Amino acid sequence: MTTQTENNNWKISWQLLSLILAVSFGGIGFLATTVLLRLPSNPSCNSISLLFSSATNRIYCAQLSAEKNDVDSLLKAISLLEELSPNHPLRNEINRHIKEWSNEILVLAEKELNQGKLEEAIAIARKIPSTVENFSIVQETITQWREIWDKAEAIQEEVESELKNSQWNKAFLVAVKLLNIENDYWQTTKYQETVKTINLAREESKQLDGAYVTLRSGDLDSLLKTIEIASTIPPSSYSYNEASKLIEEAENKITDIVVGFVDNKNWNGLGDLASRIPDQSKLKNQARDWTIIASAGRNANLGTVSGMELAVAEAEQIPSDSKLYSKARELSQGWIAQKEDLVHLANARDLARSGTIGDLNAAIAKAELVTNDNPLYREARQEIRQWKRDIQIQEDKPILAKAQELALGNNVQSWQNAINQASQIQSDRALYSEASDSIREWRRNIERVEDQPILDQAISLGNGNNYQQAINVASRIGRGRALYTESQNQIRRWRREINAEEDLQRAYQNAQNNDPQSLSTAISIARRIPSTTTIENQSRQAINRWSEQLLITARRVASDYSLTSIEQAIKIAEMIPSGTPAYNQAREEIRRWNNDLNPSLNYEVRSTNYE
Repeated sequence: MTTQTENNNWKISWQLLSLILAVSFGGIGFLATTVLLRLPSNPSCNSISLLFSSATNRIYCAQLSAEKNDVDSLLKAISLLEELSPNHPLRNEINRHIKEWSNEILVLAEKELNQGKLEEAIAIARKIPSTVENFSIVQETITQWREIWDKAEAIQEEVESELKNSQWNKAFLVAVKLLNIENDYWQTTKYQETVKTINLAREESKQLDGAYVTLRSGDLDSLLKTIEIASTIPPSSYSYNEASKLIEEAENKITDIVVGFVDNKNWNGLGDLASRIPDQSKLKNQARDWTIIASAGRNANLGTVSGMELAVAEAEQIPSDSKLYSKARELSQGWIAQKEDLVHLANARDLARSGTIGDLNAAIAKAELVTNDNPLYREARQEIRQWKRDIQIQEDKPILAKAQELALGNNVQSWQNAINQASQIQSDRALYSEASDSIREWRRNIERVEDQPILDQAISLGNGNNYQQAINVASRIGRGRALYTESQNQIRRWRREINAEEDLQRAYQNAQNNDPQSLSTAISIARRIPSTTTIENQSRQAINRWSEQLLITARRVASDYSLTSIEQAIKIAEMIPSGTPAYNQAREEIRRWNNDLNPSLNYEVRSTNYE
């Protein structure tokens, strides 16, 4: 019993001892941890003190530095803890602080990034020591920033490209992509700047709308207005290239107008154009040359030797580097030639003034000295043609006068002699047309005298109703002769008479059958006979007579009072044409017979009339 009690006491003592030891060691560990982690109440964080300070003091000083939350302070905090041994018992806690402060540095760097300062942000991030546990994240972040920036700058370059090409809508569509960039700077500040730039470029472009309208007009005033409007766009504008193109196109069109003025020798127009070129235009230097050429052209147009000499002198003022140099040389050579030919042409005109054949031939010889490559050549040829015409008139006028004198005999022989005389004037002579007209008149006089008896004979036969004989006689007058048209008119009239007689005979033949269908056919044939023929009255009488026969036949058929008979009578009566005496009677009979066929309808009609 005593032994058992001792054993129990021993067990209790051992359990109590274990509990006391556990509490003691736990308390010591807790106290040690508390001491290590508890920051000193008044530590020293100067550089000298830190050389000999404990880890807890360094952590405390690092936290104090990190609380300033600027890059240098955070880096200093990291540096303080980085000096501790990698195997330090508090390494996990140290690494946690370093990682936290590294992330805070990245946050500060990203603030710079969101203000558009890529390089500053990268510089801050790179200050984080490469020994920190999360340094790979730092590198990845920098790479990500560069990718964001490259993507945003590519969008910006694309916007710039569209703006330079004046594609405002496309530029805006591209700019919208900036909203997808994961960066506040590009999504807000840069996007707003870009949209503002696009809108400004668009507004400046709208200023050019009026320039486009005037450019399309194409006249000089409109082209000068185009240059004036487009010149207001400054070189810094995205519309500057567009404005420059408009100015260039307008200036090219003005140059084309100048070429037209020079080619057409419109010197007044050229001079006016040159005086209106704006001082700032690239065409101003060329305009000076245009003024010189215009003045030279006006002097040349005076048509005098002195005028040509002055024109040549002015043309030689055009410098060799001018676009008009070749044209000026060409004009100058032409004016020199014109000056020489002016003398020839003036001498020729002096000779031609007397009007004699000898002087006219001499004038022609002088004018032929003007060469065909000279601007005066056409004028010289016109003078030569006129002088040759004057010579021909003087030579041929006696011949025509003699012919006209011969024709005064007013007989076939006189006219024939006149024709023979006038035929001496050839087709290339000045009086040929007048001679030909006279010859035609005399020839028609002869033809009338020759053909009038033939036509008279034919008319006489036609008046005797011998139409075919009349046609045969009149047909002897050939085509192209004076009385041909008149004879053909008579022949057509006689043929109508023949056709009318044939139609009337055919109508009579049909009517002989004396049945309704034959009578109707006869009437149709007779109605085709023209009212201008001599048998028109005879055909009308026959139509009236046959219409009366149809009415009699219809009444006879209807007298049977059968349904079929009445219907047949109506059909016969309907064959009677309007305009005949029997027509109105036939219509009245048709109404009466229809009433007989429809008595109920007749009753209703009568009742209605009675009411």
